[in-house]
Amino acid sequence: MNSELDSNLAQEGPASSEIVSAAMRFLRLIRRRQNVLLVALALCSAVGAAVYIAAPRYYASTAKLLIIEQKSDQLASVNDADGSDNTMATQREIVVSPVVLRRAIERLAPEDRIDLVDEAPHEWIDRLAALSSSSVTRRTNLIDVKFRSKRPDTAAAVVRAIIDSYLEWVRDTHQGAAGAEKRRLTEKLARREQELEEFEAGLRALRRQVGHLAVSSKDGLTDPIIQQALRVNEMLMDAQQQRLQLQATLAAVEEAVATGADVFQHLAGLEESVAAQMLQMTLGISEQDMTMLAEQESRLLKTQEELQDAVNYYGPNHPRISELKRQEQTLIAYLRDYRSNLGNRFAGGDSGEAGEATLKMLRQALAEAQRREQRLTETFASARQAAAEHSGHIVEIERLEGQVEWTKTQREAILAQLQQVESLAGQAPIKASVVREPLPDPRPVSPRLKMVVVGALAGGLFLGSLIIYVQDVLDDRFGSPEEMAAQLGVGVLTVVGNLKTLVGEGFDLVHAYVSPNKPETEAFRTLRTALTLSPQAHSRLLVSSSEPSDGKTTVALNLAVTFAQAGRRTLIIDADLRKPGLTTRLSLKRDAGVAELLLADGEIADNAPRFVQKTVVERLDVIPTGLRRQNPAELLGSVRFAELLAWAEANYDQVLVDCPPVLAVSDAQVVGRLVDGAVIVVRPDKNHRRMVIRAVENFAATGCHIFGVVANGVTADSNGYGYGYGYGYGYGHDEDETDGFEEDSPVGHDDLTLAINGRRTADEDHDGHDAPIRPRRAA
Repeated sequence: MNSELDSNLAQEGPASSEIVSAAMRFLRLIRRRQNVLLVALALCSAVGAAVYIAAPRYYASTAKLLIIEQKSDQLASVNDADGSDNTMATQREIVVSPVVLRRAIERLAPEDRIDLVDEAPHEWIDRLAALSSSSVTRRTNLIDVKFRSKRPDTAAAVVRAIIDSYLEWVRDTHQGAAGAEKRRLTEKLARREQELEEFEAGLRALRRQVGHLAVSSKDGLTDPIIQQALRVNEMLMDAQQQRLQLQATLAAVEEAVATGADVFQHLAGLEESVAAQMLQMTLGISEQDMTMLAEQESRLLKTQEELQDAVNYYGPNHPRISELKRQEQTLIAYLRDYRSNLGNRFAGGDSGEAGEATLKMLRQALAEAQRREQRLTETFASARQAAAEHSGHIVEIERLEGQVEWTKTQREAILAQLQQVESLAGQAPIKASVVREPLPDPRPVSPRLKMVVVGALAGGLFLGSLIIYVQDVLDDRFGSPEEMAAQLGVGVLTVVGNLKTLVGEGFDLVHAYVSPNKPETEAFRTLRTALTLSPQAHSRLLVSSSEPSDGKTTVALNLAVTFAQAGRRTLIIDADLRKPGLTTRLSLKRDAGVAELLLADGEIADNAPRFVQKTVVERLDVIPTGLRRQNPAELLGSVRFAELLAWAEANYDQVLVDCPPVLAVSDAQVVGRLVDGAVIVVRPDKNHRRMVIRAVENFAATGCHIFGVVANGVTADSNGYGYGYGYGYGYGHDEDETDGFEEDSPVGHDDLTLAINGRRTADEDHDGHDAPIRPRRAA
C-alpha cells in the first residue's frame, strides 16, 4: 500500500510542479506586458463608468412569507423538515408564477403600473416576472419576495399585490382540490362496492352449485370430497395387499397338502386375525381358551417383575421372596401342561383333514378378498372422478374468494382516504403568513457602484490576461533565460549579448582573442567555468544549434580561445561537412581536413597530426572540414571518426566539435553519441520555442547529455520581448558559402554576464592561469 501511495505522489508531484511553473511563467509574462493589462483595466473602467452613469435607477422592496405545511397526523410545525425542501421549492415557484402575477396585475392601481406602460398588455406578465424574484432562506420556512421598480413606492405596492394574490390562490386551490378529491374517492368507493357484491354473489352461486363446504385451505384442512377419495384409495391398496397375500398362502398350502408336509407353517405369513381364526377352527380352540392363555402369561410376566424388584430389597429367605417364587413355578407349570395338552390334541388330529379344511378356508377368504377389492375399485373410480371435478370448482372458488378479499381491502383503503379528506376539508395543507411587510427603500439597487467597480476590475483583468495570453501564443519565443531553462529542462550556461562587428579575417573576428579583457568577452569565460565545474565529463564537447545563423560557430571559436587562454591544450574540429562556417572563418577551405582524414588509408593516430592546423592562439589547434562529401552523416557516424575523437582526447585537454544545426540535418545527433555532451546555442529573439524543444529532445533521444544552452543575442530590452520573427532554414550545398560565416551573429555581452541554474561565475585569470584539466584517455 505504501508503494502505491508513493507512486501516486510521484505521479502527482511533476503535475503540480508543472502547474506552479506555468502559473509563475504567466505571472512573469503579465509583469513584462503590464502596459497591456493597464490599458485593458482603463478601458473596462471607462465602460463601467459609462454604464453606471447612463443606466436607469431601480428600487427594490422585499417582503417575507412564513410557509407552514400542515399534516393530518401531526400538529403544524415550523421546524418540520420532512418534505420541507420540496414544499418550499414548490411554493417559491408559485409565488412568482403567471397565475399569481395575473391576479396581482388586476389588483394594481393605474399609477402603480409605471413599469408596464412601455409593454403591450399581453406582455405584462412576462415583464412583471422579469422584475420579480423569490428565494428561500436556507434551513428555514421563509420565502423572500422582491420586486424592482423605477419608484420605491411602486415596488412596495407590487410586492403587496403579489403576496395578496398568492394567499388568495392558496385558499381557492385548497378548497377546489379538497372537493374534487372527495368526489373522486366517492365514485371510486361506489365502483368497489358494486364489484364486491358481484364477486360475493358469484361465489355463493358456485358454492350452492357444487355443494361446497366453507373449508379454508389456509387452515390446513382437506375438502371432504377429496378426503373421501383418499380414504377409498387407502382401503383399495389394503384389499389388494390382502388378496395377494392370500393367493400366495393358498398356493403354498396346496403344495404342502400334495406333498404331505405341515400346512400350518404357511399360515405364519398371513395377517394375525386370519391366521388365528384358521388355527382356532382347525384345532377346535375357542376364544375363551385363547383369552385364558393370554391372562396366565400376563400373570407370569407380572410375577417375574415383582420378584425382580423384591430381590433388590429382601434376602433370599424372606417370605415375600418365597411366595413370589412359588407363584412363578405354579404359572410356569400350568402353561407347560396346557401347551402339552394342546400339542397332543394337534398330534392326535388327522393332518389330511386339517389340510383340506385349511384349503377350504383359504379359498373362501381369497374369494371374499377379491369381491371386496372389486367393490373398492369401482368405488374409487367414481370417487376420483368426483374429486377431479370438484378440484376445478375449488380453484374457481378460491379465485373468487381472492377477488372478494382484494376488493374489501381496496374498499377499506378508500374509506380511510375519504375519512382523511373529510377531516382535512376545513384545514389547508399550506398556511402562509406575512412576517415582514414590504416597505419602500429610497436607495437604488441597480446600478450599484460597488458591483460596477468590481465588474470593471474583473473584466479588465480578464481581458488583459486574455490579450497577453493570445500574444504569448502567437509570439512563440522565449521571453527570458529563466523561462528558457524552465521549459527546456536544462540550465542556461551563459547569456551572450550583441557585440560590434569586427573587421579582419581569421581570429581577428574572434572577440575572445582580439579583446580578451573587455566585458563582452566575460560571457565566454562564464561558459568555460560552467562547463569546468560540471560533474559530467566534458573533455569532448559538441557545439550545435536548432537552426542556422544562431551563432554556434562564433560561440565554439570564442569558447576554444578561452580554454586555450586557461592553459588547456585545445583542439576544435569542424564537423560541419555540409556548410563549414568555422573553416571558412579561418580561411582553411583549401586545406585537407576531416573528410580526407576519415577516408585516408592507415591508422587515424598516424594520419591525424598531418591534418592538424596550428593557429595564432597558443595551445589552440584546428582540424578543418576539408572538401565537401556527398555522405557526411555516414562519415561522422563511422568508426574512424570515433577513433579520431579518441586520438584527440588522448592528445588534448579539451576537444570541441562544431556540428551543423540539429534540426537541419542529423549530423549533430550522430556525433552526439560519441562525445561527452552537447552545448546548444539559442537565439531567443529568433528561435521559436517548439524548435528549440525539438532540438533538445532530438539530442536526448540519442542518449547525448546536454550540458545546457547558451542564450545568444540577448539585449538589454529582451525581457520586453523586443524580438523579430525572421529566420530561415536555408541550409544546403548550393548556398553561398559566405552565408554561413555568421560574422554578424550577435555574440557579445552588454554587462550581461550571467551564470544560470545555480552556477557561480568564477573570476578567472585572463592571462590563462586556470589549472588545466587532465584529459580522459580513450580505452
